Amino acid sequence: MDYNLALQGFTGMRFAFLPALVLALLGISACSGTQIIPSETDTFSATGYTHYAWRSAPPKYTPNSKDMLAQKSPSIRAGVEAEMFELGYRRVNKAEAEFLIEYVAAPGLNDGQLLRGGSNDTLYGSSVNRQIDGASEDNAYALSGPVKTGEMKLLFIDAQSSDILWRVDMSIVVEDANRIDHEEVRKTVRQGIATLPSAPQ
Repeated sequence: MDYNLALQGFTGMRFAFLPALVLALLGISACSGTQIIPSETDTFSATGYTHYAWRSAPPKYTPNSKDMLAQKSPSIRAGVEAEMFELGYRRVNKAEAEFLIEYVAAPGLNDGQLLRGGSNDTLYGSSVNRQIDGASEDNAYALSGPVKTGEMKLLFIDAQSSDILWRVDMSIVVEDANRIDHEEVRKTVRQGIATLPSAPQ
């Protein structure tokens, strides 16, 4: 699977998933203001991989930064590492890793159809409209009444081939645009990772 094409697809959020699993997860998450949509796990499970590393270093963060990726990065990583440990996967040095984990975070409108922000140029690619003008945002609200969300994606990438082995999309309804609910981020990320099978023994 082409890595860049998959990343560009983040804007549209149009991936093929198991219908039954999606419906079940949507039903569970709707009450809590979160949405978790994982891909099938067959490809990842077939590798038998157990050792992982982060693909990229954490983005730089400053106290006045408005970059959602930088703001959420510590909580995303903490949630991933905690749940991966529970499932029996082992974090190692990048040179020893069988698969790499990458992530994206950006504000969203209308289930992520409009995205803004982000510091990772490689991940976002040229297809993402980073700057949505005020008029467009106002029109979006007027036409469809979208809810502001925090969109996140996790990607598991084969360390040798760079093929995407697994991915999960997560969305959190934003209650307060002026603050990041780090506990909710960690919780949502752990729920997303928890859809994976345990590491093979």
